Amino acid sequence: MKQAQEIVDKTNTELFGSQEEYLKGLRLFLSAPDQSLMSASGILLFNGLVQRLLNVRSQAIDYIQAHQDVIVHSRLDKPIIISGLPRTGSTMLYNLLSCDPKARAPRFFEISQMANPTPPVTSLEQRNADPRIKRVMDRFDETERLYPGMWTEAGKSHRSHPNEIEEDLLVLFQSFIMQLHVSLAEEGYRDWYEDANNKEFAYIYHRLFFQMLNHSWTPESHWVLKAPVHSTYMDDLIKQYPDARIVITHRDPVSVVPSWARLLESYINWSYIPFACDRIEYGRYITDSLVLCAKRVMEWEEKTDPSVYFDVVYSQMVKDPIKMVENIYEHFGLEVTEEFRENMREWIKENRQGKYGRREYSLADYNLTQDQIREEFSEYINQYFKK
Repeated sequence: MKQAQEIVDKTNTELFGSQEEYLKGLRLFLSAPDQSLMSASGILLFNGLVQRLLNVRSQAIDYIQAHQDVIVHSRLDKPIIISGLPRTGSTMLYNLLSCDPKARAPRFFEISQMANPTPPVTSLEQRNADPRIKRVMDRFDETERLYPGMWTEAGKSHRSHPNEIEEDLLVLFQSFIMQLHVSLAEEGYRDWYEDANNKEFAYIYHRLFFQMLNHSWTPESHWVLKAPVHSTYMDDLIKQYPDARIVITHRDPVSVVPSWARLLESYINWSYIPFACDRIEYGRYITDSLVLCAKRVMEWEEKTDPSVYFDVVYSQMVKDPIKMVENIYEHFGLEVTEEFRENMREWIKENRQGKYGRREYSLADYNLTQDQIREEFSEYINQYFKK
């Protein structure tokens, strides 16, 4: 906590807002894991993650404050932000929308805790030759040796690579908004994580972080961002990005629940001893957390002008992904160029489903049934799947 307090002490609260919730969230996060259930290597992994997140936040704040005059005037003009429940095809859509040569999406090495984000890259050419890519790749290789399967197994569900686009969730990690340990945490951190009224500090930091990237290299048209976690905090997201064009992805919860449970469980296994996760309790937590996300998405859409957002149903998107992108662009008054279409065709050709392996999952693994899920998500299903 000493380093975190030092970071807060140097943070300009007129620019970044109050940091009280940052410190509160960090305290709860640090006390969240039950270390009696963690492996020795898992404790080292956890401590290393915290240290790197503190370092990156400190580096970003130093740079933003040193270049405040230009960064605060560097506006992200009408970004497209994808959210919704996880495991709903949002990663595929994110990659397709990022094929627009006039758009820009963040790469893993630009926003993760594995590299200093400063100074930001200044061009496409400079980005692709950035030495941080190799440093992050070396870190990937090191962790794969220490924790076999960490990246290869996770990649079956969600691939990460230093110079490929990545969720802006990684910037929220720097404010210690991380669902990974919630299921095995004390109630205090779960309550803080799920609170929709205390994340303004995190989204101010998020906006300034992307203004920092934007001031060095501004896309011709717009940024494309994506993180399912935004669906939990839509009001704070929109407060910082009032002109954002929002895309909400949807998929049958019968598929979403076990898929998301299996992915998060694989991450938990990096840090915890075998069988630390009670699958029945875990299934209950995953279901409750996704019902909460669905509820907040519906509440936000109900009070929001439909011109601001576009709903994408997974089953419709996979039938004709390029047509879905064209529909999104038409809704927001954007042009799909032939170069954009060709880029999408090439991405689809090179990224068939299951390219990096498939992960098996089932509701039964978590003592859940289809009828139970359909009952708990009945309002959500009626809203998006029975039109």
